[in-house]
Amino acid sequence: MFVAIEGCIAAGKSTTARMLADTLGLQALLEQTSVHPFLDSFYADPDRYALETELGFVLLHYHQLHPLGAGIPVIADFSPVKDLVFARMNLSGNDLALFEHLYADLINRIPKPKIAIFLDPPIEELVRRMLERKRPYETNVPVEYLRRLRKHYDSHMDELAEEVRVVKVVPGECRETVAEKVLEIARPLMGRES
Repeated sequence: MFVAIEGCIAAGKSTTARMLADTLGLQALLEQTSVHPFLDSFYADPDRYALETELGFVLLHYHQLHPLGAGIPVIADFSPVKDLVFARMNLSGNDLALFEHLYADLINRIPKPKIAIFLDPPIEELVRRMLERKRPYETNVPVEYLRRLRKHYDSHMDELAEEVRVVKVVPGECRETVAEKVLEIARPLMGRES
């Protein structure tokens, strides 16, 4: 069982994945953004560092997900399709072709999530959360970037997992409430897999 919690930047993916994994007694697999060598550079100069950033993420995610081929049940705070979403938003021409070639090969070597739950707070709430958590590389993310990202997710929503559900997140809703909404969706779907 591979469940992915997805959403735009600052949607609450990691927190929700951790809480869901704890509740269900499963392993949480969290995206390793802190070890990405180009992430800070990308947000400072997206045009210059887009290719390195997208290739870095697809390789990091592959490295994290490849061992799951052994059937280890996990709740992750990303779907591997996330890499395609960001690449198609940030790359074009030969850079996108190079990325898609590598992605096409790697995606066949890792498991696809059975379920993806997309956390969907309003854009303004994402901005508020980014400012609140004060990650240096997020402080200057333009609102338009988040809007474009949400549109790109929309165009790839059905690819995130075998089954995809969207959870509307209301501004001010506590993390426990969001996790409970996700659990209400995930538990019956996971039961079908046993």
